[in-house]
Amino acid sequence: MSFSVSNFFETFSAISPPTQRYWIAYSGGLDSHLLLHTLAQLRPQLKPNLRAIHIHHGLQAEADQWANHCQDVCKSLNIPCEIKRVQVNTGHGESLEANARTARYEAIAQLLAPDDVVLTAQHADDQAETVLLQLLRGSGVAGLAAMPTVTRLGTAWLVRPLLTYTRSELYDYAKKIGLRWIEDSSNADTRFDRNFIRHKIMPVLQQRWPSVNKIFSRVAHHQAEAYELMQILAKQDLQNCEGEKPEQLFLPILSSLSAARQHNVLRFWLKKLGLPLPSTAQLQQIFTKLITAKSDSQPVVQWQGGEVRRYRQFIFAMPNLPRIPDYSYSLKCKLPQSLPLLLPLGKLSFNQVQGRGIALSIGTRLNIRFRQGGETFRWHGHQRVVKKLLQTAQIPPWIRHYIPLIYNDDNLLISIPNIGIADGFLAGASEIGWEIKWEF
Repeated sequence: MSFSVSNFFETFSAISPPTQRYWIAYSGGLDSHLLLHTLAQLRPQLKPNLRAIHIHHGLQAEADQWANHCQDVCKSLNIPCEIKRVQVNTGHGESLEANARTARYEAIAQLLAPDDVVLTAQHADDQAETVLLQLLRGSGVAGLAAMPTVTRLGTAWLVRPLLTYTRSELYDYAKKIGLRWIEDSSNADTRFDRNFIRHKIMPVLQQRWPSVNKIFSRVAHHQAEAYELMQILAKQDLQNCEGEKPEQLFLPILSSLSAARQHNVLRFWLKKLGLPLPSTAQLQQIFTKLITAKSDSQPVVQWQGGEVRRYRQFIFAMPNLPRIPDYSYSLKCKLPQSLPLLLPLGKLSFNQVQGRGIALSIGTRLNIRFRQGGETFRWHGHQRVVKKLLQTAQIPPWIRHYIPLIYNDDNLLISIPNIGIADGFLAGASEIGWEIKWEF
């Protein structure tokens, strides 16, 4: 299908979510320039406010010139244009392409209000390159689904309205109406994977299969449908497996699923918790080390940004835990303590209450320490071992190291937040007390 303003408007109207404002991601190149120009023509039919954003990466000598060009073009079309400068991490061994993309989307997200729509100009050739890149990386269904036409970007939307058009179709239309755009010389640098595929691999494939771009786009569409079905199944399985808290999965039910469904629900669960996904090898470790482990063991699988642990009949997912406090770590405070105390894990808050909490006078000094082993606690008429109390409370072992213990000036353990208050320190019905809570 050749590109035309009327064809574009018909498909765009069908896919665009309701919004009050469109943001065009405008680099100044052919694709984004055509998108900007087309939307400017359609402005009478578009009720939402139309704006452009240009990301200044600072990676090319011409970057300032490009930013000025984009501002001039937008001014001529009476479209407000934001120029956002970003710092791109260029560290050794890191993907410059990926880092630039991350910086770009983070900068755009800062400008967005809920339900704003960001429009980017990726086309069918870009989609084909993405599918091939993901295939070469060994990606699964989610990766091969490539770029969706419409997806969430935080509380806003990201829409790619040109995915059904090839670059040649866009080029022919742009030349026909006399558009002028920026040519980024870095797009010819085959050191970058995408450029290598674009200039070295795709031309060979197109000689044999002229419609290869459309074929790869169709692959992405089929994989997107398959991924949607996988998500539906994962959601159903998670509802059956989820424990009392979102970060828990009940192992007996999880273990009853097939291996494929276990992998599927684990990925869905971790993504829902906002954790980075483990590699395929790390995901397999979760099965070999956690799911099949003995119930009294305490295995853990860690990766950058996340970890999964087992305790009894549950597995738990969490961000990487901080360093365990050593014996010398302590915090001192004096009542009243108006601001929460930040701890290695979580925070400690102090609230004055009536008829409950710790019966302490204003000005009392407290010392907050952490378990080292051997602590005892006078509670309900007996001298209790703190370790046993935490076990009875079914607090997972890895959390016990971070539980703050409240001591008075006489070095007496008077409270374990969220557990109990030592005998002789509980406020009576007519007394003012202090409620100390640990949130993590």
